[in-house]
Amino acid sequence: MGLLILLHAVGFISWHTSWASWVSLLTPIHLLISFWLLVWFAGGGQTLKFRLLLVYLLGLGVEILGVHTGYPFGTYVYLEGLGPAIWDTPWMIGVNWAMLSLAGGQWVFSYVSELPRWQRHLIAATLLVLLDFLFEPVAPSLRLWLFAGTAGWMNYLGWFVTAWGMQAVLGEAVERPNALASTLLLCQAIFFAGFHLWPVA
Repeated sequence: MGLLILLHAVGFISWHTSWASWVSLLTPIHLLISFWLLVWFAGGGQTLKFRLLLVYLLGLGVEILGVHTGYPFGTYVYLEGLGPAIWDTPWMIGVNWAMLSLAGGQWVFSYVSELPRWQRHLIAATLLVLLDFLFEPVAPSLRLWLFAGTAGWMNYLGWFVTAWGMQAVLGEAVERPNALASTLLLCQAIFFAGFHLWPVA
């Protein structure tokens, strides 16, 4: 938990130094460490890992489709911040989808486990859309992705539908508490919200 907080804090501060270009290159490593820590605390065994692989492939596939057709998120391109790409789409974006989906699903289960599964899926998908509202305005300055214009309603609807589908894929595999889920989601929210208050030069 402390390592996750430290990674986000050091990353945020470093973006505002002369080392920012190097920090951008380290983004994929930061993402992999965060994901690994989350999975370590997740439980679920091989079933969860298999479901996460499906979510990874779904996320990467949807993003490849989005980059080349404009659906379901709108017209955008990826920048260099997420590392090597396949068909103009970084491999790591699938990891990002898997990480956020796992954290969202387990966080929601921790607090409202008594709700029917489909309702928890809707809440988790809504949570990810709320995070995307923080991501989109600062993504270009962090060298992540760039929309033609600004991210519009189509992007957020696409995020919701995709996130809901991923919760359905994860299903019962995330129905257990994860002590790191809330920490990761909070770190992500504070990290990106911070750039709204202290933009990258």
